[in-house]
Amino acid sequence: MSIATILHPSRRPRAVGVLIAALVILAGSYLATAIRPSAMPNPVGGAAPGAVAERAPLDAAPLDVVLPAAGSLAQIDHSIDAWSKNLAENARDYLSATNLALLYHGRGRVSYDLADHERALAAARTALSIEPTYAPARALEASIQFTVHDFTGALATADALVRDDPSQLGALATRYDAELELGRIDAARIDLARLVPAGGPGVLVRQARLASVTGDPRGALDLARAARTRAGADGSEDSPFYAYAVGEYARLAGDAALARAAYADALAVNPRDVASLVGLARIDAFDGRTDAAIAGLQQATSIAPQPEPMALLGDLLATTGDQTGAMRAFDTVRFVERLGDIQATTFDRQLLRFELDHGGAMEALLARARDSLAARPDWTGHDAVAWALYRLGRPAEAAAEIVAARALGADDARLRYHDGAIRLAGGDTVGGRAMLRSALDLGPALDPIERAEAQRLLAG
Repeated sequence: MSIATILHPSRRPRAVGVLIAALVILAGSYLATAIRPSAMPNPVGGAAPGAVAERAPLDAAPLDVVLPAAGSLAQIDHSIDAWSKNLAENARDYLSATNLALLYHGRGRVSYDLADHERALAAARTALSIEPTYAPARALEASIQFTVHDFTGALATADALVRDDPSQLGALATRYDAELELGRIDAARIDLARLVPAGGPGVLVRQARLASVTGDPRGALDLARAARTRAGADGSEDSPFYAYAVGEYARLAGDAALARAAYADALAVNPRDVASLVGLARIDAFDGRTDAAIAGLQQATSIAPQPEPMALLGDLLATTGDQTGAMRAFDTVRFVERLGDIQATTFDRQLLRFELDHGGAMEALLARARDSLAARPDWTGHDAVAWALYRLGRPAEAAAEIVAARALGADDARLRYHDGAIRLAGGDTVGGRAMLRSALDLGPALDPIERAEAQRLLAG
């Protein structure tokens, strides 16, 4: 089934024999070349779906369906209307339901609207209620669950599909992604080893993600660059994603110049790429170009007012003396949390970190951090609990959580900064100062508010 068939249901073939795995066909002949999910991570621990990840640049690497490029939301909307009519005319039409799920999921990646992913999930489950064994709908359900940070659900859905059909490499990749986000590093390594023979840029960027999560920022950057080169050689439509991945891993490795160039390359192809707008703003802030950073963040948050970039915007506005603008940005962050369950779940770690770094530390916040860790026992969860304990003046307990984070192999600038602050609070002056210096040595890997506090701690 071609992209044109998805967009134009009047062209849909009717023979049962051609109703084959739409996800695999749409994904093309290689395993992992598709549009970005969120987090981004970000790389994005993730990355929010399709934009800013929580800790690492790719909180979901590309490996699902190719939808109309940057395309026209109007074209997607027209296709959604047409497939909806097909389903309304035939309530047993699971192919139309699956195509609707694909289109809503794709629209969510373009619109940055979490409600589109909810609609996509509902459509995928409609397809499965009609044809429970339909592999494309099952794989799509797992991908959408991952995008909205239901990592446990994504793992269960993808695992069931892979067990039924080990040839489902897309589902295997989603299982790997979910394992990584849930802190199941050993299981993730095993699944990645099964993916490697398939090759392709999507596998390389997943290898980069594992390297980053397990404390090898330079290795992650090298793999991301290899993924970008391979995507270019393959003629991938997803060049902005791979450019962004290079930019984000370069930023985490402390290479501001390479990060700037890569983000700019991504934005040259897609000027509305929120993740790259935020990444470039971080580099501008690090380089002292505060006005440019604010302008970039204003553009990004006008497209998608997500908590992390909105908080960063508020921090920068505060440094310029615009306290009114800063408070407006911070109020927006807190408003996001009140929007509903999906926002609170998808952005939970961003919202926790915002409150902890903006005077919100209290026992209730520690309880939220512990709940988040219980639901998602990865290293960022241990770090969030550690930072909450530190803010509450309990450095010994905080140190134990940092040890638990490092037991999973983690090591990045923010973890070093938190570790250093906690060591100082616990009386380890030499170790704490060394850790803070090593965090600052990674330059743009820390946000301005984090750099400022680390520098104050060293000066004190």
